[in-house]
Amino acid sequence: MLASLNDLNILRADVSGAYLNAPCAEKVYTIFGEEFGDFAERKAIIRMALYGLKSAGYSWRSFCARVLREELNFIPCRADMDVWRRAARKENGTRYYEYLFFYKDDIIVISEDLRRILEKMNKHFLLREDSIKEPTRYLGASISKHLMDGDSHYTWAIRSKEYLIESLRVVKQKIEPLNLTLKSKVTSALPSGYKPELDATNHLDDETTILYDGS
Repeated sequence: MLASLNDLNILRADVSGAYLNAPCAEKVYTIFGEEFGDFAERKAIIRMALYGLKSAGYSWRSFCARVLREELNFIPCRADMDVWRRAARKENGTRYYEYLFFYKDDIIVISEDLRRILEKMNKHFLLREDSIKEPTRYLGASISKHLMDGDSHYTWAIRSKEYLIESLRVVKQKIEPLNLTLKSKVTSALPSGYKPELDATNHLDDETTILYDGS
C-alpha cells in the first residue's frame, strides 16, 4: 500500500551468509581439535558471528541496526523494529519516506531509487545479486503486482493462502504419529468460553514443546 500510494518501486534481496558479515558482540574463543593437525589444542578467537553461537543472532541484529542508523540514516518504526524508514525527496521535489523491511537475511526496499540504497548496503554486507528482484514472497506470504483497469499505477497485493496450506501440511505431519487429527470445521482458534486462567492441564514436556514451537 505504501508503494502504491506513493508511486514507489519495490525490490527484495537476500544477504549472503548473513551472520558471517557481523563481528561477534562478545569475546568468544575455541580450542582446536585433532583435525587441525599441528594447531590442535591451540586457542583461537572467533571474530565473526558463526552460525551456532548463542550470541550470533544478537550480533547480526546489532550490526545491522548500527549500519542502518549510522551509515544509511534509517530509523526503526516504533510499532515494528524490523521496519525502518528514512525521509527522502523524489526527483520532482515531493517529500516521502523510504522503507526497509529487514528480517534476518531477507530485505525488502521501498523507494524511488532502490539501487542507490542496495549499493550502499552491499558495502557492509554481501547481497546475493541473483536475489535482487521484485518480490513474490516475503516471510511466507505471497506478493504480486497488478495494474487495475483505469489506473496508471501498479497495485501490490499480499496473501497468505500458500503459507496457510504449507502450515497445515506441516502440522498434520507432526501430529499424525500422535494419533491426533485436525478438525475439519472450526469457528475460532479456541472453544467458546475458554478461560486460560482456569486451564489446569499439565505443562508440556521438553519434547512436546519443541514439537509445537517447530509447527
